[in-house]
Formats: sequence, C-alpha cells, structure tokens
Amino acid sequence: MTCNRLTLFLFFLLNLTICASQLQHPFKQCSSRRTGEVLKASVNAPCGKEYCTFYKGTDARLEFTFKLRKKAHKVRAKVTATIGTIDHDFVLPNHDVCQLLGGCPLKIDHPYSYHNSMFVSPTYPSVKINQMRYYLIDGKGREVACVSLPVMITEKDSKP
Repeated sequence: MTCNRLTLFLFFLLNLTICASQLQHPFKQCSSRRTGEVLKASVNAPCGKEYCTFYKGTDARLEFTFKLRKKAHKVRAKVTATIGTIDHDFVLPNHDVCQLLGGCPLKIDHPYSYHNSMFVSPTYPSVKINQMRYYLIDGKGREVACVSLPVMITEKDSKP
C-alpha cells in the first residue's frame, strides 16, 4: 500500500512539473494563473540562455497563446521594460487586443493567439533589459495575461 501511495505521489509530482514548465526558457508567465494562462510564447529574434536579442532598426514581434479564466469584454496590451530598477513603457502600434483578435468578448478557456510588433529604434541605447513584460489588461484594469522575457537591445553587427 505504501508503494502505491509513493507511485501516486511521484506521478502527481511529475504531472505538476510538466504543467508548471510549459513555457520555454527564457519566457515566463508574469500574471496570476487565476486570471489566465500563457500556453506558449515566441519572438522573431534569437534567444539564448540569458536573453533574447532585439536588433536596432528592426521590428520585434512577440506571439503568445493564452486562455482566460473569466470572459473579457475589452482588452488592451501594454509593454513595460525594467532597465536596472526603473520601469519604462514602450508604445505599441496597436494596443487594442480585441481588434487584433477579431473582436470581443474573449471567452473562458478558449485558446487565443496574440501577436504584436514594436519597432526597435536605432536611437535606443544598447542595453540589457532585465524583464520585458507584455501585459493584456481587461476593461477594469486587471491583468488577464502576461509574459516576460529578458532582452538585449543591440546593433545588428555587434556581438552582445
């Protein structure tokens, strides 16, 4: 009987580990799983063990798939970068998530694939961003999904 309990515990622990680690490094979910879940994430930039590299003068495109725990009638996107200890907001060309996804309300437990791009200006300094967070925020100002990643902004021909 003890062996069966141990087997059941190990099976539960293995499933919990698999479920908790769905996002590939360096991406992390930065919102509560009570509001939504980020299923997968990717960028159109090279990613290593420490960070993803965004090149100046190019569009940095993020895509992530998420599911909500509550219906959302209005959703907007926001990007914040932490450099050192200071947060900086980045401007997205279109922050209306409902428009990008073909309309709202967004349904409960339905997988949605969100993507957006932002231009990495050549005037930006070459800098390592501790965390770049892409938030989806509902009409009441609550985070419904968030994915974060460390980023290096650099020239295309330089070695970060």
